[in-house]
Amino acid sequence: MVEGPGKKILLVDTDEAAAGALTSFLQDRGYLTQTVTDYQQALTAVQNWKPHLVVLNILVQAFNPLDFISDIKKNPFTQAQKIIIFSQTPKTEIVTGPSPKVSGYLTKPVDFEALKAALRKAVPPAEGRQLSVMVADDDTEFSDLVKMFLEANNYKALIVNDPLAVLPLLRAEKPDALLLDIMMPRKDGFSIMQEMQDEASTARVPIIILSALRLENYQESGILTGLPEIVAHEIPGDLLLKLIEEQTSQDGPAAEPQKAARPRVLLADDQTELLMLMKEMVEYAGFEVVTANDGVEAMTAVYETNPDIIVLDYNMPRKDGLAVAQDLKNNPIFAHIPIIIVTGIGEKSTKLKGLSMGIDDYLIKPVDTDELVARIRMILKRNKQVLDTNPLSKLPGNPSIQARVEREIQKGGEFAVLYLDLDHFKAYNDNYGFESGDRVIKATANLLVKLTIQNENSEDFIGHIGGDDFIVVTRFEGSEELARRIVSAFDGISPSFYSKADRERGCIVSTDRQGNIKKFPLLSISVGIVHNHTRPLHSFAQVSNIGTELKKVAKADNKSHYTMDRRRD
Repeated sequence: MVEGPGKKILLVDTDEAAAGALTSFLQDRGYLTQTVTDYQQALTAVQNWKPHLVVLNILVQAFNPLDFISDIKKNPFTQAQKIIIFSQTPKTEIVTGPSPKVSGYLTKPVDFEALKAALRKAVPPAEGRQLSVMVADDDTEFSDLVKMFLEANNYKALIVNDPLAVLPLLRAEKPDALLLDIMMPRKDGFSIMQEMQDEASTARVPIIILSALRLENYQESGILTGLPEIVAHEIPGDLLLKLIEEQTSQDGPAAEPQKAARPRVLLADDQTELLMLMKEMVEYAGFEVVTANDGVEAMTAVYETNPDIIVLDYNMPRKDGLAVAQDLKNNPIFAHIPIIIVTGIGEKSTKLKGLSMGIDDYLIKPVDTDELVARIRMILKRNKQVLDTNPLSKLPGNPSIQARVEREIQKGGEFAVLYLDLDHFKAYNDNYGFESGDRVIKATANLLVKLTIQNENSEDFIGHIGGDDFIVVTRFEGSEELARRIVSAFDGISPSFYSKADRERGCIVSTDRQGNIKKFPLLSISVGIVHNHTRPLHSFAQVSNIGTELKKVAKADNKSHYTMDRRRD
């Protein structure tokens, strides 16, 4: 097509009628549009056509739209791409219409008390019979949490993560109720509900929707994707146009000034003109840059400046790039620093030698400065995740926790820090073993994420201090309600960690820290809420000390409990 003066809009949708109507709507208003229906075509169009905005139908079934978003955000060349979710489907009336065909509709993260009430309403408890509930959701971690909740409340849980297997399992198992996610790849919840109505044996099964999609509602920051979302039966054109105009009128993230502390990059090359060019472009991208003209200068610069990442020319006088890299990798103080080698040599043996030493990446001269910046960003991000992520929970560790709390203090606004600790975990670990203990830690981490992080743009933070200790940084307003929900939800899943005999007994028999045999209650959680609403907070150490005090107070209760700091001085 011939490009005009308008902004470029890429439509990703397999519904030809809907895409055609949207194309006409946008072209009449001066936008340039292109429609793609294939996953790979969509990725290629984003990278090569470089649209100002991608409009994605989140209910497309030809591929997983969440994978598409993830691939764009993980690619350093496309991670700044703006995307909005636009899904116009009459199927929403099945859930939110005047005569809904479902017994309940709950949005994720799910309030387990609300889920308990919805189940009791849909299928009242039957005397002397265990009710069975099927969970159809492709999110395995969420399914595991719901399974724990169901078993803890004496339901038989049937989990199915493949949407194509839902109908056959419904026919075979005949559950008393179905918990159904609307948005699953290959077959969405709407299609499953429609097929259920075609058979008498499945048409009578009560359905409760559990979905991250909020239907018939415009979300500026989507609960599912962190992106602007509209999923509705009918969408006003002026609302859609307003959203598109807002998104396409903003400058891209690459043009925004860097607000965070600037990572330090060491560039070492004996070609002065190339070195200055790389320095200019890397500094323009928001990094602090240190330069060296040969390998010996590079070593000195490392000792003096301790850079976050090093870019070394392979062929330098006095000490070549691989020799510098070898010395650094042999030094435990600097071995963690990622290294990129820039070389004009394409020999396989040279690359293999570097990779065996732990070199993170290679670039071939002449250097594309945009690619260099993209690779620096990608490696720094990956390296930070590796160094500062708890391997069990996959949550940020202590360096990130301290940095986040200190940042909140510097900002000066009101905030709260929740210190969370599992009660009786040692006794559980000793009695059930480390594998079961790890399962509890992972389930707790998943529960905190589901209850705290509403979308990708959420400003809340969750960290894993270590062992069975966690931390949540959130707004002061709503912090007590969040603690209340965490306590309630953990109590809902705690019994599922135990054998039937221990659940009925309500305790386990184990040894305490002094070696004495005693009874321990079931796992519970204690939460201390530190905040600056009534008195100032000055340091991370102060926050940590107050949090430790509050946790001790909360632990005085024999069940899950939270304690809010009520002091004013």
